Amino acid sequence: MTPPSDYRRALWLRLWAELGAAPITEAYLVAKDALVDGVCDGRDIVINPSHQTVDTVVHELLHRMYPTRSERSIRRTVSTLRATLSDDEIQLFYAEYLRRKKPGRPRRADVAD
Repeated sequence: MTPPSDYRRALWLRLWAELGAAPITEAYLVAKDALVDGVCDGRDIVINPSHQTVDTVVHELLHRMYPTRSERSIRRTVSTLRATLSDDEIQLFYAEYLRRKKPGRPRRADVAD
């Protein structure tokens, strides 16, 4: 049996190779009863750019609004809120994020565990 670290390393290399080979499109994905982050039809991949970005922006805004709350509390709030948002609400929030964001240089992000 392959040790887990070797397996993860091999999987990571395969994912990089697949990233170079896979046709990937970024587009809004709307489903009647679900929020869809991405789909794969066996060959082509479509990624919804807004869902994870909105989750992250909401998460960080909550940290800004409530600096003393724990990471776990913030995550729970994001999950609870996300379950109530429609695709339209997420796309509108994402569009506003795109309008307001500024380009930045890569920087170190030291996070406490």
